[in-house]
Amino acid sequence: MADYAPPPPLIYTAFRLGFRVVSHLFFREIQTTGAHLVPTDDPCIFIVGPHANQFIDGVTLLSRNPRHSYVLMASVSYNRPLIGHVGKFLSAIPVVRPQDIVHLGTGRITYDPTNDPFHITGHNTRFSKELGARDFIIFGHNHKGHVARVTSDTSIEITHAIPNISTITEFDGFKIAPHVDQTPVYDEVHSYLNRNECITVFPEGGSHDRPEMLPLKAGFAVMALGAMAENPDLIQKLKIVPVGLNYFHPDRFRSRAVVSFGLPLTVHPTLVEQFKRGGKERRDAITQLLDESDEAFKTVTTNAPDYDTLMVIQAARRLYNTKKLTSLQQVVELNRNFVGGWTRLNKEDPRLLALTRKVKLYNDTLSFLGIRDHQVDKLNITPVRASLLLMRRLLKLFVLAGLGAPALISNLPLIWATNTISKRKQKEALAGSMVKIAGKDVLATWKIIVAGIAAPLLYGFYALLYFGYLIKGKPELTMKTKMMRACMAWAVQPILHYILMRLGDRGIDIYKSIKPLFLAVRNPEVGQILRVMRNDLSRDITSFVHEHQDIFFPKVKGKDDEQQDENRKPDLTKKKSFIHRGK
Repeated sequence: MADYAPPPPLIYTAFRLGFRVVSHLFFREIQTTGAHLVPTDDPCIFIVGPHANQFIDGVTLLSRNPRHSYVLMASVSYNRPLIGHVGKFLSAIPVVRPQDIVHLGTGRITYDPTNDPFHITGHNTRFSKELGARDFIIFGHNHKGHVARVTSDTSIEITHAIPNISTITEFDGFKIAPHVDQTPVYDEVHSYLNRNECITVFPEGGSHDRPEMLPLKAGFAVMALGAMAENPDLIQKLKIVPVGLNYFHPDRFRSRAVVSFGLPLTVHPTLVEQFKRGGKERRDAITQLLDESDEAFKTVTTNAPDYDTLMVIQAARRLYNTKKLTSLQQVVELNRNFVGGWTRLNKEDPRLLALTRKVKLYNDTLSFLGIRDHQVDKLNITPVRASLLLMRRLLKLFVLAGLGAPALISNLPLIWATNTISKRKQKEALAGSMVKIAGKDVLATWKIIVAGIAAPLLYGFYALLYFGYLIKGKPELTMKTKMMRACMAWAVQPILHYILMRLGDRGIDIYKSIKPLFLAVRNPEVGQILRVMRNDLSRDITSFVHEHQDIFFPKVKGKDDEQQDENRKPDLTKKKSFIHRGK
């Protein structure tokens, strides 16, 4: 088969341009790093995570991916009216996920992890009729067993012991996730890879709003190994490219994001040979590739074990004295280093525990006063100068508010519709998921979907009102002129609202800077206490990180080592936070 890299079709290019517009409107700033690492000709499987923003993740990636890629899409989404049509236009590959066809089982079950870890007993159950080999039985707090054999209506054998259960436990109900034969999906993926094309997979299996990535599903590993087993020409040629979607606030309008492409992963030929032999060796090959991919993800994503730990680590990263960061990529990279280093430290280290308590106290103090860390340095100002600056900024804010008020008032129906519908979809998503915390991963998607439909209709309604005014109030104009003016009114509204939105970004920055100025005027002693508190904590954290340099900043071999060392070198003489406004 001849090797070639097909150019993106016109429709894909058009959608990619549209996605860039959407992402530019939703995100205040979005940057890409590592795109030069993506192979220009070889077939690729892009594994993307964390999947924190439902369909917006796909929009963000496709708008920044230098390669034309076919996305694997859940069949429930593929069959939806709007999202599904977009997927069909882009030749997405529909996948039936077991979690989408989960149903309730009959009766209750008991599990004994000590005496019989590979066996589940049922009470008033109908295992013989409801379960089959390779199905999953789900119970409790997302405990999942893989069915090896159904021995009777009240007894099944499972392939692996269930983790995180220590005593005999009875569960009142359970769910069944039937096994799905994905052979047609694998065949379609293999045909694309054989033509040197690219596939995009979200290996967590679904979107979520957890602070850490979910365990990777094995599907993409089976696709890669299966394709190379069928076509030896793909060995050493097929690449797995990790892509990290790093959002600062995934569900917020006008937030920031960084798309990070990692170093392509080449599958070792020995894993392909293991995969071909089947049985346990096949499973071992898949597991090893999953482990390697999981490690590759750590170079492009930021993961913390829980939300509280993430807040402490992010605060410690801000307090760490380093050279001023000039881009979002540098902020994300330092975040990643801190999360990796902090989680590798000895949790019982007294100094680490003391620093954690101090950081939490500092965070709580800032929250109580209603200011942010990067604003503490702004408190180093005399009350007189703070008063003058405050009046100047209040005047600017007043002017911007006057300019933006008409747009805000005219968009109130749109704001109400997006908030109402997205909140409703959030509740539905949370009710139907066992991994979501608050269902925030669907908010941005539905805000954009609703706005994309409602905004043109709303602007059309205002244009129609203007047309009615022209008919009644301007009889001297011809009907053609009236219609042209009404159409121009409809077309110009999005442009005006975009300009006002950018002014609104500036207004928000000014508004956020007002609280510390009020504090500097009203109680300058509190500002002094906060600055001392921050400087002392910053010095302690910088010293601590410097002592654990190898843990926080592991050596990365390469030609840029000297530059990396220079960027990582802490600046112990500076007391000013490196994070600038808005980061």
